[in-house]
Amino acid sequence: MDIKLNETPTGPLAGLTVLDITSMITGPLCSQMLGDLGADVIKIEPVHGEVARWMVPPQKNGLTGFYCQMNRNKRSLALNLQSPEGVDILKRLAADADILVENFRAGVADRLGIGYDDLKSLNPRLIYAAITGFGPTGPYSERPAYDPIAQGLVGMMHIQGAPFGGKPQLIQSAIVDKTTATTAAGVVMAALYARDREGGTGRGQRVDVPMIDAYAANSLPDMLPVDTFQPSDMPDAEPLAVLRSFATQDGHVVGMALQDNHFEGLCKALECEFLLEREGMRNVGERITDFGPWLDAIEVEIAKWPTDELLRRFDENGVPFGKVKTIREFAEDPQALHNRTLFDAEHPDNGTMRYIRYPGHLSETPASLHKHPPTLGQHSEEILAAAGYNDTAIASLKEAGVIG
Repeated sequence: MDIKLNETPTGPLAGLTVLDITSMITGPLCSQMLGDLGADVIKIEPVHGEVARWMVPPQKNGLTGFYCQMNRNKRSLALNLQSPEGVDILKRLAADADILVENFRAGVADRLGIGYDDLKSLNPRLIYAAITGFGPTGPYSERPAYDPIAQGLVGMMHIQGAPFGGKPQLIQSAIVDKTTATTAAGVVMAALYARDREGGTGRGQRVDVPMIDAYAANSLPDMLPVDTFQPSDMPDAEPLAVLRSFATQDGHVVGMALQDNHFEGLCKALECEFLLEREGMRNVGERITDFGPWLDAIEVEIAKWPTDELLRRFDENGVPFGKVKTIREFAEDPQALHNRTLFDAEHPDNGTMRYIRYPGHLSETPASLHKHPPTLGQHSEEILAAAGYNDTAIASLKEAGVIG
């Protein structure tokens, strides 16, 4: 990911304008990805700032670490959408925008007068992305949604909890929010292609991305095979038994040794070739029939070795295993350093700041960091001036608390 601070972005979405009326994770991370790819993202937030500006320390010069990881490559417009003047400003901006992303609860945008039906008449080319917990209609549509609620609803908590005595377990991350964000970014780009490709519609459209649908699509494909053919008489889905970590003398490793060549290499590396002759372990068919015995057996053997020596032996024998690392250890991993998966950039006020790169490596139109996360309202006057407001009008709006 290129660092081109204060330069005009040249990514694949350069020239497109995105209005980001979102908070927390799902919407901000979605629009950040569009900004990484070159779009001009205008983040519209309340004059007091969205919640991510003041939650989760550390905090420095009007920014929190949490906010920074979701809001780079954006300009900030602090705008009171509870006022008619604020709604008018939003509508003026939407008339020339390509994409609008919002993550209000279903119906809220319509009540504010900035829903899809309110804006499409002003701009038929607008792609309006609405991220909600459950969808715009249906029995749950007006309920508030949070990541843990979606984790519980979709069914994966039982899978996560099976190895821990059956008590349902949450993934210790906002996995649904982040999955929804990446899904929404992809769907928005599909809508762009439908609008702009040769022979395309030339029109925008409403794009709805419910969190439960995004998480189900990403987490259930390897869990749903038992119910593929209906009606099903198979037992409920169970955890993938091969997904296990193994303790070494000084740490932990993870990997896969299911195929015959991998299992043979593992036994050779661990100097336990006797396992190759043990019933239930002699070939992949036997090992798939019952995962427990051979996984338990190699767990005992792996525990006899220090991590680095173990992984050296595995590499020599073509066995795909790796070390379990902390996030800070991952930052120093040779492949992560080579990929610049986590990268540092200098900020004029905050010193060195660390970010996670956009994951796609584009050879001709790479993603870039061209703007650090904005302070609240940093670009309000600049954005309004470009939209046609004169100095007197901007000063009046500021005095009235419409902008910040």
